[in-house]
Amino acid sequence: MTENRVFAAGEHIFRIGNDSTLYYTVHGDGLVSLYGRYTLLLLELRGNGKSSRPPASQMASWNLAEDVEFLRQELKLERIPYLMGHSGGGTVATWYAIRLPERVENLVLLNHQLEGFDNSESMKAILQQKQKDPELRPALGAWTASWDNASDKEFAAFFRNFFQLWNYHLLHGKNSSQRSQEAELDSVRARTLLIFATDDPICTPTQGMATKNGIAGSEMVVYDKCGHFPWIEKKEEVIKELQEFFPETHPLH
Repeated sequence: MTENRVFAAGEHIFRIGNDSTLYYTVHGDGLVSLYGRYTLLLLELRGNGKSSRPPASQMASWNLAEDVEFLRQELKLERIPYLMGHSGGGTVATWYAIRLPERVENLVLLNHQLEGFDNSESMKAILQQKQKDPELRPALGAWTASWDNASDKEFAAFFRNFFQLWNYHLLHGKNSSQRSQEAELDSVRARTLLIFATDDPICTPTQGMATKNGIAGSEMVVYDKCGHFPWIEKKEEVIKELQEFFPETHPLH
């Protein structure tokens, strides 16, 4: 762990790898299954961990993409070979590829949120389907309940009920964007792989299709019976897709 003064005060870069030749900037949860195969650069964005908290006006996904650029400059890379983002991290990675298309070669988006996209109908359809399962009703109730003014104990109880939705079903969160990415996707020049899952009603495959339609030549994979964390629930399938997507000149170790 190394503190780097190029970034906002207190930000850190984490490097986990085995001296393989691939480099990624990653934001999202987990991805432990990739550590033994690739060199990963995990960027802790502003406002997280030991980082100072910038003003709210500088915390949008549009702004967070600048942290990715600071990392590229610090590493003295002409272009980022592989940029990977999950969920909201995929939103950041997409903005980076839109704003600086000449600075990223390959883009991998895992269950990402397409900022500004109206996802309400596909989200509603998946939630209605889940409501038919009696075992999921407490979790859905916890997800829709207000957490305002909840004590630590009450919040923990909400979370325990809600957590069962995450891996196979649902991520808690809302897209409160002020910008729209869809109209700007044609700026992306990176070779792009999209991975989605049918049981994730927040980052739905509908968003993936909109992204695919906007990025020329992009590839999309959708997993059935899988939720917000496909590299956990469909580990072998995801690894296989990544192997096929990456050039043969960058073998797994």
